[in-house]
Amino acid sequence: MPERRVLAIIAVLTGFGVTVLPTTGMAFLMPWVMQQGAYPVSTAAVIQSAHTHGLILGALPMAALAARLGPRHGFLAALLALTGLVPTAALPLDLVPLLGLRLAQGIATALLVCAGWSLLRRLFGEARLGLGLGLGEVAALLALLVLQMSAGFALPRFGSLGILVPTLLLAGPSLFLGLLALPKDDAPRPRFDGLGAVLSVLCFGLLLAAAVLAAIRPVMALLVLNLGLMGLGLWIWQQWRRPAPLLPLDLLPRPGFAWPLAAALVGNGALTAADTALMPPLNALDGLLQDSVGIVFLGLAALSAGAGFTAGRSGAPRLPRIGMGLAAAGLAALAVVPPEGGETARAWPILALGLLAFGIGRGLFVVGNVLALLRAAPPERNAAAAGLFVLAGGLGTLLGPLYLVQLPALFDATKANSSGLWLGLTAGAALVAALLSRSGTDPSVDAAPGGGRLSREPV
Repeated sequence: MPERRVLAIIAVLTGFGVTVLPTTGMAFLMPWVMQQGAYPVSTAAVIQSAHTHGLILGALPMAALAARLGPRHGFLAALLALTGLVPTAALPLDLVPLLGLRLAQGIATALLVCAGWSLLRRLFGEARLGLGLGLGEVAALLALLVLQMSAGFALPRFGSLGILVPTLLLAGPSLFLGLLALPKDDAPRPRFDGLGAVLSVLCFGLLLAAAVLAAIRPVMALLVLNLGLMGLGLWIWQQWRRPAPLLPLDLLPRPGFAWPLAAALVGNGALTAADTALMPPLNALDGLLQDSVGIVFLGLAALSAGAGFTAGRSGAPRLPRIGMGLAAAGLAALAVVPPEGGETARAWPILALGLLAFGIGRGLFVVGNVLALLRAAPPERNAAAAGLFVLAGGLGTLLGPLYLVQLPALFDATKANSSGLWLGLTAGAALVAALLSRSGTDPSVDAAPGGGRLSREPV
């Protein structure tokens, strides 16, 4: 039934838009959250980053759960969880329950991504998977616009409970269409390894704690690191030779798989650090109002979405490398021409070109890299491959800015807060990610019969 297939595709694409709720949506909600809880200002970054911690901790367990539940049930369960967890943050909570809630939001997001990519692969087929990923980028941009408009309308009128409006607008259609049209889960389902999931959360939690403590308590970080490595060894031993391992080490030796994974780790760190490093120079621009900075970032998101759609539709193997090379060039231009003093007018053309290159390059890299990784894994291991990607991307997102912000002080302590030096370092990290970007795309896939049609599996 073609109509049902179209409804299923719309359900998945709108579901991907829900992922903006615990990130950008929480940023809109933060003033009310901070006021209700009377939290210190220093806790704002901790509350925001807790979602990324949950994404990392839940990546591999949720990938295994998505395989156990099946893509349909996993996707709907994640949507339902986020629909309840996001508005709960509007309630007056103590700090510890709020951090636990943010961790749960990250874990639910990991389940949504793993199950959603499996559904995209089934609905679009191998030859058109890139088109599905590109449409997902466009859907996320549209969801961001809906979130900004609805939150801007509801939050000033209803306070923190106004977050219900964008939540229902984004999650409601996807839940309804998903229940109506998503394909049934008829494939064999592996057992869920509960002990492996506990060991996964334990060892990654310890390793993350060690990484964060390294900058402030080195001795304590070393102790926690040793405990984490012992937990990691125990987990690897427990996972060894299992028929459906929660730790999918069997995917790493596959041709074309490890390189996109490494590029995801380095690339996400560089892109996240770049987003942070761009704020000071944009705020310092003469003639650019404070409210216009958000419009600049929205324009970057639009460029990335358009480039991502192009990359997915093309499926060319070299696009991730070209994209990250463009992003590195754009960041280098922004670093060399800082918008300060009277040079701002002369710097505008180079700044505009730098932002343009960065936005387009980001979209080409993100979608092209995901496509390469998923195509390098067999269809039955799609959720496991997605879990590894979420893990690598989450680690890069969390640790990239954490360590790149420390590096300028090693060169010159007086320039520790120099945005130009920071942008230069992110450009270097982006260049490393470009060198790591190798495609796992099999050229025969693009030439497969029916490459211009959607999958013909029954829905």
